[in-house]
Amino acid sequence: MKFNPLTKDLYTDKGEFIKTMNCPYKMNWENLEEANLTSRKCSVCEHLVTDTQNFEDEEILKIVKQNPNSCLKLDLNQNNIKIISNGILEQK
Repeated sequence: MKFNPLTKDLYTDKGEFIKTMNCPYKMNWENLEEANLTSRKCSVCEHLVTDTQNFEDEEILKIVKQNPNSCLKLDLNQNNIKIISNGILEQK
């Protein structure tokens, strides 16, 4: 996946737009209630938040297509994230 921290846009490695990341509650992952191995529940909005760390682009895209309001957890240091700026890959 590719993530632009300036626009908060998330894309597949092929450049297909997944979603703009935006959580008005700014919840901390550690404070969310465990739901299953890859998701936690937000006590404020009641949404499940999926940890994207071990997912392929296609899996994340499928989740978001099924529910465009899906909440995703990204860590800028996870192995499957490339940081981009204006479409240009940045070096870590």
